[in-house]
Parts: sequence; C-alpha cells; structure tokens
Amino acid sequence: MLILISTFEIWLLYQLLFGTVLDKEYLLKREWGIIWGNIAVMGVLLGINRGILFFSQDIFVISVVSTCICIFFIKKQHKKTVVIIIILYYTVTALVDFLFAFASMMVLRQEFDREVYTHANSWTECVIFCCSRFFMVIFIHMIAKRKYDELDIYEFHNILSVITIVVCVILRRYQISIVGMIYENREDEAGVIGISLVCILLLISFISGLYLKDKILKKEKEFLIMRDEMVTQRFHELESVMEQNRQLSHDLKNHFIILKGYGKEGNCEGICNYIDGVEKEYFSVKVCSWIGNSVADMLIEQKRVQAEKERIAFDIEIVPIEEWLFTDNDTCSLLGNLLDNAIEACKRIEQNDKWISLQIEIQKNFLFIKISNSIDEMPVMKKGIPVSTKQNKKRHGYGLKSVERIVNKYNGVITFRIEQNIFEVDISF
Repeated sequence: MLILISTFEIWLLYQLLFGTVLDKEYLLKREWGIIWGNIAVMGVLLGINRGILFFSQDIFVISVVSTCICIFFIKKQHKKTVVIIIILYYTVTALVDFLFAFASMMVLRQEFDREVYTHANSWTECVIFCCSRFFMVIFIHMIAKRKYDELDIYEFHNILSVITIVVCVILRRYQISIVGMIYENREDEAGVIGISLVCILLLISFISGLYLKDKILKKEKEFLIMRDEMVTQRFHELESVMEQNRQLSHDLKNHFIILKGYGKEGNCEGICNYIDGVEKEYFSVKVCSWIGNSVADMLIEQKRVQAEKERIAFDIEIVPIEEWLFTDNDTCSLLGNLLDNAIEACKRIEQNDKWISLQIEIQKNFLFIKISNSIDEMPVMKKGIPVSTKQNKKRHGYGLKSVERIVNKYNGVITFRIEQNIFEVDISF
C-alpha cells in the first residue's frame, strides 16, 4: 500500500509539471519511458523507506535529484525553474504529511512512534499519506487549471525561489520538532505545533497570493494602457478621414466644374490626372491588414505612424497568418516593446538615415519575427543581450525582460545581432 501511495505521489508531481512547464503532447516514446521509469523506481524506493521511517531526509534528497535528472533529459530550457518546482512539490507534500502526523499524534500519543513514525508499516500510516495526497490532488488541480488562464510560471521565478527556501527551512524545523517530541515524550504539544504549522502555511499562501495578484494586475494595466493608445491612434485616424471627407464634400461643386471643363474640351488625360490628384489628397488614409490579427495590425499601424512622424522609414514585410500564436496581451508586450526600442534607437540618430524593418513569416511550421533598425552607436551588451544605458535603471530595462519572458513562455529562441550600423533582433517559434 505504501508503494502504491508513493508511486501515485511521483505521478502527481508529473501532473504538476505537465500543468506548468512540460508539454506532454510533444514527448517522445523515449521520454515517456524515462518518466514512467522514474515514477516506478522512486515509487518503490519511497514506499519501502516509509515502511522504515515516516520521513527520511536522505530519501527526500534522492527523490529531488533523481526527478531533476530525468526532467533534464526531457527539457533543456529553464532548468532552474524546473528544479524549484520539484523541490517545492516534495517539500509542501512533506509538510502536509507532518500536518496530518501531528493530528494523529494528538490521538495516538505515546503509540505514535510505533504506529506511524519508525518501523510502523501500518494502516494508520497509510491513512495519513492518503489524506495528504488527497489534499495535494486538489492543490495541483487548482494550479494546473491556471495554465489555461495564461499564468506564466517563468515570470514568477523569483517569488517561487523565495517560497522554496522558506518552506525548506520550515520543513527542517518541523522535522526536528517531531523527532524531539517522540523521544522526549512531548506528544501533548502536537496540537499547538500542528496549529502553528497551519498558520505558517496559510500565511505563506496569503502573501504569495497577494504578490501574484499584484503582478497579474500590473500586466493587465500595461496591456490596457497600450490598447488605449492604439484605440486613441485609430480615433485620430478616423477623425482625419472624416475631416477630409468634409473638405471633399465642400469642394465637390468646384471639382465638378473643372471636370466638366475638361469634358467639353475632350481632354481625357486631364480628367484622369485631376482625379488622381484628388484621390491622393483625400484618400491617403487606408486601413492596413498584414497579419490578420486585429491587435497586432493595430499595433503595427500605430508604430508605423509614430515612426513616420519622427521621419523614420518603416518597411513592413509580413505574410498573413491564419492562426496567430500569441494572446492579445503578449502581442502588445512582444511587438510593442521591440518596436518601441527600434524607434527610440532611431530617434537618437542625428543624420537622416533612419529606418526600421519588420519581417514576419512562417516557414515549415516555424514562425520568424525579425526587426532591424539603424543605429549610430554600439549598444551595451551583457551576455549577448542589450542592457539599458539610462540613468534610472530601476525604472528602465523591463521591455526586453518582458520580451524574453514571452519568448520563453512560447518556447522560442531570440538572438541579437550587430552589423556595422544595423541592430537586428531575430525570434523564432
């Protein structure tokens, strides 16, 4: 029974990984073999060990290391984040085990050591582990659902690292407490210590929830601000078109007089030239659709108009894409930040050779995004990534961090190149 429970525990960990950082749809047979081998072997080892000792620090470390090694054969990117998730899962599971152990200690008292902790191999121990795993099933189901809400696990890497360190320290502290209570016959303190563990876990959950909610609200605010700017740009364009239409209506009588004059003279060429001139003057504003995604097209149009106001040549080479890969929020962050950086770099050029080139295409199931722009000074690079040279670094430099986050989120690859007076960003998905 302990082996079955432990095997289920390892399987549950992989469900958590599938809901956060692993995509099981693209796993190969060899990778599935590694996963099921890890589940079976560690399930047996954990089950046997728990028949000897309720919690072993050594087997805890072995479980973490073996699972990390197996995952590294499958996922090459974001290894730190994967390690953090694995450690956090095993640690939280162990803390929940301790929580139910303290509850059982209140009932069993001096019998707790024989029935649960050392060389127990009893049904009481199995019930404790089953209750704990039931709790973890609910917890992981809630987390896995957030994947469909576009929760970006990589963005919260720092807070996850802090939480992992804190819960590891707490786990060690309560491991020492439970051993001391057994060998010093202090089972009466189980209720107080159990309540303290519940309070600590609730406090960590509450603080982490507030932090995550704050980050999500900031992302939504940035998205709404950018969308508001695009809507405002569209409104100004529409207002310009309406003004031109009013002018056209006012001047229509005079235009007809001139066209009739050309007609009486039989001057067809004059009529055509005159109509071409009117068309260029009054119908210069047009609605552009490059990708086929409304948010992406609005954003590109907005940046094109902004660049032209700064006398920056803006070249666009885009093929229509049936299924756009990104959400509206990620589209704004990705294209918006890259194009803003290109425009800002061109604005610093004193000469007239200012240009930006945007290329988006699909080749053999790969999406390629390439943004090039002219520069007059070499950007500061750190580990192959440009860094902000602005004085207040605390308030700047987040644009490329947001771009990297989105690239990582969609398992893409981004490279930066500098050739003579050209800066180029290449992204592939």
